[in-house]
Amino acid sequence: MPFPRLLLLPAFVASLAMAQPVPELANPPGKPTLDQLKNAALEAETRLPAAQSTPQNYFEISDAQRQRLTQMLPRTLLKLSRRERLHIVVIGDGMLEGAKALGDADPLLAAFPGTFAKLLATQFYFTGGVRIARPGSTYASKERTVMGPEIVLQPIQASSMVQATAALTSEGFRGLPDLVLVALGFEDALSGTPLSDVKSGLRGVIGAAKAKRIEVLVTGPMLQAAEPAEASLAITRGVSSVLREVCEEEKVLFSDLGDLSRLIAPPPDLAEAYRSFPVLARQYQSRLHVEPEGSVSLATTELHQAMGDIVFQDVMDGVPAVPWLVQNVSGTADGPGKIKLTAEVRNGGKAPLRLTVLPLPTATAKPQDASPELTLAAGTSHTISITYSISAAADESDLRLPLLVISGSTARIHDLTLPVMPLAVEVKSRTTFNHEGIFTPGIEVLNTGKDKITGSWNLEFASQKLNGKLDLAPEGHEVPELKLDLALKADSPLRQKRPLTFQIDAGGQKQDFSRQIEIVRNIGLKQAIPLTAADGKDSAVKLTFDADGQKLFVTCDLNGLDLVDDGDSGYAFAATLHLDARRYGQRLTPGATAGIRIHGKAADGEAKVQKLAVWTFGTGYAANYDEKEIKATISSTPDGLRRLTIALPRSYFYDHEWALNNGNSQLGVNFTLRAAGRSLFLTSSTRHPDDAESLAVLELTDKPTLRATVRVE
Repeated sequence: MPFPRLLLLPAFVASLAMAQPVPELANPPGKPTLDQLKNAALEAETRLPAAQSTPQNYFEISDAQRQRLTQMLPRTLLKLSRRERLHIVVIGDGMLEGAKALGDADPLLAAFPGTFAKLLATQFYFTGGVRIARPGSTYASKERTVMGPEIVLQPIQASSMVQATAALTSEGFRGLPDLVLVALGFEDALSGTPLSDVKSGLRGVIGAAKAKRIEVLVTGPMLQAAEPAEASLAITRGVSSVLREVCEEEKVLFSDLGDLSRLIAPPPDLAEAYRSFPVLARQYQSRLHVEPEGSVSLATTELHQAMGDIVFQDVMDGVPAVPWLVQNVSGTADGPGKIKLTAEVRNGGKAPLRLTVLPLPTATAKPQDASPELTLAAGTSHTISITYSISAAADESDLRLPLLVISGSTARIHDLTLPVMPLAVEVKSRTTFNHEGIFTPGIEVLNTGKDKITGSWNLEFASQKLNGKLDLAPEGHEVPELKLDLALKADSPLRQKRPLTFQIDAGGQKQDFSRQIEIVRNIGLKQAIPLTAADGKDSAVKLTFDADGQKLFVTCDLNGLDLVDDGDSGYAFAATLHLDARRYGQRLTPGATAGIRIHGKAADGEAKVQKLAVWTFGTGYAANYDEKEIKATISSTPDGLRRLTIALPRSYFYDHEWALNNGNSQLGVNFTLRAAGRSLFLTSSTRHPDDAESLAVLELTDKPTLRATVRVE
């Protein structure tokens, strides 16, 4: 039987201990020994200068890039430098659509936020990549399953900057993000959201994020290029200009996705303006999903990648310079309804420039004359002059005038700003609730010039006429004392829209700053309310609200509407119900809702309620609602009346006091209906439909007070 190996081991070790050392072999004559070589190397090392190296705490970025990120996104830089997981909330509108990802991967990975995040991950991480956090999605969250530190993108869909703060506070803060990427403004520009609302919406987002020490990155909306391209190219520039201004004031990074210098490269040999612009427009159109006239054209995957490159470059290095500068912008009044803009165009390079300078028309300003072609020697400048016709009162006291400059294969739109001249008017009153009769619109008159202005003003509203004098110092302002009687009566129409005519006569020149005043009386329970038709024709459709301790009921009697299923959609009607269910004091402040969208067939039966946003019932709400708990039904009465009935559980309004028979227990409400080729509404405003200030007031009592909501538009 063989011995175990463990028993043999001690004997083996003992034999090694008794073995004699092997004598060192003699070194060949004239050759140094190994010890001599070691000693010589040590002696030489002591004579070398001490090694010095600067420790690097970040991964392959320049000092200038590090300084920029330290200033603008310090917390993001810290996480990236440590190769820690970075969580980015992306609040975006329809501009995020159009990109096609590889295989079954989430399309956001191919859209510009995904492209930007992948470039950021490649810059700072060895592995890991980008993951999309979209609960319940059927898409793959990553393009490749790779372990390591990740950048996580959490997309939140919003249709307007008006919704942004509600979306961020209700849903975006759930995942404790490090960075908020605001990708809004595109749909606002297309729908005509007032620029003042865009501005206040962005300030709300930035304020909410900063309160939680979360950093913000804002992207300006992409361009459109529908025919005529010279008109559509400027559609988004007003919004882009406003976003840039707010970001500069708030010290937040802004990236312009409409920067043509990094999106296209027109052939450099097209010098004439009449040739260069059509080529530029066609080249940009080739990067869009071109849709039929009247539809929105979204970005292709190629354009999304280019826009993602722009965001990454702006974050890391800033906006690259073009060979020219547009500076010293000023303006003067040039007769009634006209303004003359002057600006200096300078060649800041070392080579001569041949420029095409094209003012783009906007909704409020149409260029009348300009010299489109310009040649500048190196280091020289030229003052351009452009006359604009002002077709309507501006949304604010400033005009935003986009100027397209093309030189060789480089093009860029410069967003120039001028005050409305020589006088501007701002209305301080936006929407006020629960008025009892006397209304003060808060009209402020501004002297935007350098000269003193004297004159007079006249105001007409309903049967009331007021007038007064103006004596304005240079760049001064004045608020006339105005008190308007709304003439509220129990038998007054539920909704009235009346013109407020405000004219100024200064130096024999008259300027019109008229507005529309919408007055909507407070609504009560069990009160049948006629809906207004968008076509201006009579409508017999009526809406009624009712409530008990458990539910809110909305009933729409479809009088005069012949419901027929549409061949394309398969549905006979589409309704949207807006409800602001914040508490009384909160509901009287700015905020947003998300419409409850319902569509159904002509036959009796249940209608379909679409998925609800977590902030559906107002800013501050943050619940995951089951849309199946909202019952929407089409029914017929024995006499043939068709009716849509909607029942909502009281529990969904968990932040509301719900005090029945109390006129101060209120909901903000609106209802729109599209059916039988007609569009009908409870109230209509130039404000975004999700804006809480666009809603009427429902008092939870069948004896509503004689109060009204008043909007200046």
